Amino acid sequence: MLPTDMQVDQGSLDRRGVFSLDAPSPSVCLLIQLEKAATEEGGVTPSVYSRKEPVHLAEKEKQKLQVWSRIMPYKESFAWAMIPLFESNRAGGLSDAASPSSPLAPSLSGSSSQDSIVDPISKLALDGKVNHYSSGSSVIVEISNLNKVKESYIEDSLQDPKRKVHKPVKGVLRLEVEKLHDDHNDVDNASEGGSMANDLNDAGDINNGRSNRSSFDGIHSSVNSIAIAKKDAHHNGHTSNAENVDNFQAFDFRVLTRSEPFSQLFHCLYVYPLTVSLSRKRNLFVRVELRKDDSDIRKPPLEAVHPRERNTMLQKWGHTQIAVGTRMASYHDEVKISLPALLTPQHHLVFTFFHVDLQMKLEAPKPVIIGYSVLPLSTHIQLLSDVSLPILRELVPHYLQESGKERMDYLEDGKTVFRLRLRLCSSLFPINERIRDFFVEYDRHTLHTSPPWGSELLEAINSLKNVESTALLQFLQPILNMLLHLIGDGGETLQVAAFRAMVNILTRVQQESSDGAERNRFLINYVDFAFDDFGDRQAPVYPGLTTVWGSLARSKAKGYRVGPVYDDVLAMAWFFLELIVKSMGLEQSRLFYHNLPLGEDVPPLQLKEGVFRCIMQLFDCLLTEVHERCKKGLSLAKRLNSTLAFFCYDLLSIIEPRQVFELVSLYMDKFAGVCQSVLHDCKLTFLQIICDHDLFVEMPGRDPSDRNYLSSVLIQEIFLTLDHDDLSQRAKAARILVVLICKHEFDARYQKSEDKLYIAQLYFPLIGQILDEMPVFYNLNAIEKREVLVVILQIVRNLDDATLIKAWQQSIARTRLFFKLLEECIIHFEHNKTGDNMLLGASSRSPDVEHPASPKYSERLSPSVNTYLSEASRHEIRPQGTPENGYMWNRVSPQLSSPNQPYSLREALAQAQSSRIGSTARALRESLHPVLRQKMELWEENLSTAVSLEVLGITEKFSVAAGARSITTDYAKLDCVTSILMGLLSRNQSLAFWKAFLPVVYNIFNVHGATLMARENDRFLKQIAFHLLRLAVFRNDSIRKRAVVGLQILVRNSFNYFKNTTRLRVMLTITLSELMSDVQVTQMKFDGSLEESGEARRLRKSLEEMADVRSKDLLKDCGLPVTALEAAPEGSSDNRWSWVEVKHLSKCLVQALDAGLEHALLGSVVTVDSICVMHTRRCNHGLKQHNVQLL
Repeated sequence: MLPTDMQVDQGSLDRRGVFSLDAPSPSVCLLIQLEKAATEEGGVTPSVYSRKEPVHLAEKEKQKLQVWSRIMPYKESFAWAMIPLFESNRAGGLSDAASPSSPLAPSLSGSSSQDSIVDPISKLALDGKVNHYSSGSSVIVEISNLNKVKESYIEDSLQDPKRKVHKPVKGVLRLEVEKLHDDHNDVDNASEGGSMANDLNDAGDINNGRSNRSSFDGIHSSVNSIAIAKKDAHHNGHTSNAENVDNFQAFDFRVLTRSEPFSQLFHCLYVYPLTVSLSRKRNLFVRVELRKDDSDIRKPPLEAVHPRERNTMLQKWGHTQIAVGTRMASYHDEVKISLPALLTPQHHLVFTFFHVDLQMKLEAPKPVIIGYSVLPLSTHIQLLSDVSLPILRELVPHYLQESGKERMDYLEDGKTVFRLRLRLCSSLFPINERIRDFFVEYDRHTLHTSPPWGSELLEAINSLKNVESTALLQFLQPILNMLLHLIGDGGETLQVAAFRAMVNILTRVQQESSDGAERNRFLINYVDFAFDDFGDRQAPVYPGLTTVWGSLARSKAKGYRVGPVYDDVLAMAWFFLELIVKSMGLEQSRLFYHNLPLGEDVPPLQLKEGVFRCIMQLFDCLLTEVHERCKKGLSLAKRLNSTLAFFCYDLLSIIEPRQVFELVSLYMDKFAGVCQSVLHDCKLTFLQIICDHDLFVEMPGRDPSDRNYLSSVLIQEIFLTLDHDDLSQRAKAARILVVLICKHEFDARYQKSEDKLYIAQLYFPLIGQILDEMPVFYNLNAIEKREVLVVILQIVRNLDDATLIKAWQQSIARTRLFFKLLEECIIHFEHNKTGDNMLLGASSRSPDVEHPASPKYSERLSPSVNTYLSEASRHEIRPQGTPENGYMWNRVSPQLSSPNQPYSLREALAQAQSSRIGSTARALRESLHPVLRQKMELWEENLSTAVSLEVLGITEKFSVAAGARSITTDYAKLDCVTSILMGLLSRNQSLAFWKAFLPVVYNIFNVHGATLMARENDRFLKQIAFHLLRLAVFRNDSIRKRAVVGLQILVRNSFNYFKNTTRLRVMLTITLSELMSDVQVTQMKFDGSLEESGEARRLRKSLEEMADVRSKDLLKDCGLPVTALEAAPEGSSDNRWSWVEVKHLSKCLVQALDAGLEHALLGSVVTVDSICVMHTRRCNHGLKQHNVQLL
């Protein structure tokens, strides 16, 4: 809906703009200017350019008008509106509801800047009717407070609260504002440029004007919000579907006032011609151009003006609109000019004033030049300036010089009749005088146009400490670049001054723009992105920086007074050290970029001897500071220690590693031995950081003949820490080792067997140190022991047999200690499951009661083990339904879990521990959702099984080596083997373990049967027999059948070495009677009487299956050969196995079982004395004849 005099039957005019905003602000407004084309059918409206009425125009004059309509189309600015976007009476621009006077719908308001498109302004004075209605995620706003364009408007007039100078225009402006997600608003591709008075799709670019993206910026265009604004002009109520979707991106001038470094390069001048006051009426427009000198006005100007059209180059000049028939010409145009990087005193703007006169006696119309104005840039470059200039009739050569100004002819008696406004938008040219002086003196110094002693530059450097903080931050990057150049190549005096100034600047930046982090984000961005070491145009900065810093450090070490700057240097040491590393890395890249064959690694940078000596001296001085300040308990010392560690860490990727090892050796010498607790903690932190390097495994030795130097240092210091009294440091040392081992295990580069072997051999000396000092291990607590045992198992797992055997060849005592460690593994990783398959059966003894000596892994495992090994736990299928409330099952951070895995055990444990729920194992388990409890049980069982299988595999290797007599051990008893087997059998194991256990036991008895069956190992045999009978009671049929085969293996070895089963029968009978005291052989029926229990039935079934001649299939199922029961002595083909005797053995054992069962069944009807007598008689009846024979 437009004013009545403009309603014509034309289509809809639709313009679209995209705004982005980092934070809401009440100063953010939309300024919309409406224009109308002053044309009619057949050409330009005659009244625009001619005072004659249309009926009085001659035919030739009408033809001239038609030519004008093609050469200089005219658009008259007739109305404007300014729309504030954010509420001014709320902090931060946030609002929970729309203001009653806001033109924006409440549906677009939100409680945060992220969730809302725009927050409405309160107290928005509207002269007309305001309607707003919402459609989906957008809102359509109708605004009737349009104002007439009468004179040039600036911020002051636009924001005039009384609006005295603004005459209203009848009409309604419709806007559609819509929220966009971030992916629709590509801020990184945003350009600058354009014109405020142009169509909204006028384009420009910050650098060269070649951008094909639309943009819109200017003095009034501080517009931002993540939204789309569309302007629709509906003619006669009819809306066309035609839509111009060209977007523009406004440049936010508030960037120039923010306290942060400029993030992009921009160097533009925005020119706003305001008024020209003449004594007679004119049809006037202004041409703006940039010139580099004043030698000849006929020379073409610089191509520096951003165009209005899309996809065009920078132009030589820009034009304003035409002010028609007025003495006071007012303009509403913006001209954007790209300035050269180096401004000279000769650079200036030339404004040419043209009058359009149709009364000329010429065949073709041509504007008439009535005068010029000149503006030297070197004297008018300010952030914002209003300038008034006189108008010259013509420009003579060298018109900028003072000598020629006397001969110039001025219009209007030389009065300053031309007013304009300039807005500098530059990340190169500083407004601050001290920074500008420093830049000027720096340029003079580098261009060798200043005296060689550089006193003016020295004064400018020293004055930087007084620069206002906002300006300092804005020009932080170029200032640091210049100071680094002086540090690298500026002479000793300038080096020291530049270094001190740089320290002062860095300290101010860290303090005044602190975001709570130890490393300021502005400085991090400079090191990581902005600093390029001058792009190989100058020498690298690291030699000079190292020299001047090292000189200051040595002066401090010698006791000289260096002032408070040295403490600031230490606080900002991370910045300087990262700069040194970055400078080295850039030099390395430049040296080998063109000479490196494709696919080869970049060779290390060879530091010159003098440079490396400076680095060594500097490193030594900094270590001294860490050492001394740690003793005083200063936090700066720990930060500096970490900084030095990261310095060495970074150098390992750039320079020769053996040079870095010199620094590491210097560090270890400074912190040698068992030092104070705080110093030792610093040493552990240093090793933790440097050993986390990606190429840690591939590091060489300090000498060419040695292996990995860092691993040897790490192992030595870790073991030294394990003998330390400080519990926190012992835990930290063990955790460092576990994390490193886990990192190697999961590293995709080291998955080949030879790589794993190499890594295991690197850490193998740790096992030797532990065996040499076993009291150190025994002094650890349970958590620390588990950490160390995980490392030992991982090392042994990847060792080859030859290396492993060497550990068993030194002495019998050392071999025993090795297997003591394996026994500790079995003990500390035992899994006591409360499920019935790990019990003797479902009995009335309440299997759900937790065993008092059943430690849970939530207390046993450290977070580092849990972090790495919990990833191996099986994925659960998501159960249907909603879990009960109150369980710790919700994910703490959804990013850490996949969408199809709603239950995360690790996150639930972390949540429970952080809320102090998991103070005990039972409380922790009860806090978990049932699915997570099941997952935790599964994970614990898997870990326990993996440890048991690893120990079993090592024992088998030992058995083979002992059979070959290639190791040192007690061959009379083989106590190393027997102790491990008894330890494994005496603990609950999973089915996977029992499947692997039987073949190993079979092979061990094949090789060492004579020793294991001897009387010296009677205790071992009795233990084996007891646990096999215990397994024969299990409800799990697979485990029970394996127990049967295990008993048969014992029988087979009895035949093999004793030719009969007499001795074994006595042992099994006695063992069976002991087992029955633990097994509930009866159970109560419904009528209260007793009957045989399931345990007794399964035990009888197992004893009977011992004598089943159809056992070949069972042997195959257990992984044994079908000839496994053949008992033929070595060198003989006679099979001593006798099924008759085995059946007799089975029968005797069943009789003993029946006797115990009969005793239990009669126990409820006889007296206690009778029970005692009967028990003695029944139990001894089955054993009497065997005992007599044994005697």
